[in-house]
Amino acid sequence: MTQKEFFNSMADKWDDICQHDTDKIKRILNLLNIQNGAKVLDVGTGTGILLPFLTEQVGDRGKITAIDVSDKMLQVAQQKYKYDNVTFVCGDVLEEHLPNESFDCVICYSVFPHFPDKQAAIKAIAKYLKVGGKLAIGHSQSRDAINHLHKNASEAVAEDILPAIDVIKHYFESSGLQTSIEIDNKGMFLIVGCK
Repeated sequence: MTQKEFFNSMADKWDDICQHDTDKIKRILNLLNIQNGAKVLDVGTGTGILLPFLTEQVGDRGKITAIDVSDKMLQVAQQKYKYDNVTFVCGDVLEEHLPNESFDCVICYSVFPHFPDKQAAIKAIAKYLKVGGKLAIGHSQSRDAINHLHKNASEAVAEDILPAIDVIKHYFESSGLQTSIEIDNKGMFLIVGCK
């Protein structure tokens, strides 16, 4: 089973089995200091867990692009959320032709472990950032909890690990990003790089 097949098969029950701590999501997004009117790319949006929080932050003038490889996950997100300023894109963020240097913030929430080549993913995603833009990789669980969860979830994601924060920091540096936030504790994981 491929990753896409796995996530498609889980889409209808994802929100029932995958619980996210909304207080931690709000904390992560508050740390990003997303401005009203900002353009945000939500990578691996899944069923759209971040969308209500992001639309509140960017306001009516802001724009959100929500991308995911799983068409079934996107269908669930589109049924749940009907925001005028959210564009849904079904595809791989590394293969889509999104405009370079167009986003104030790119968020990889609960998705980064699923990139096979993580260094190449950061390099490709960093091109979408405006100068001064931020790339955030975050989870509302610890790195150990995420890696344990994937190892035991399915063969399709068993090898999808979240690297140590120092490894990601090195990937940021090699892609021209300056690390501005590092949180790696028992409750959450967040690293933010600025272009």
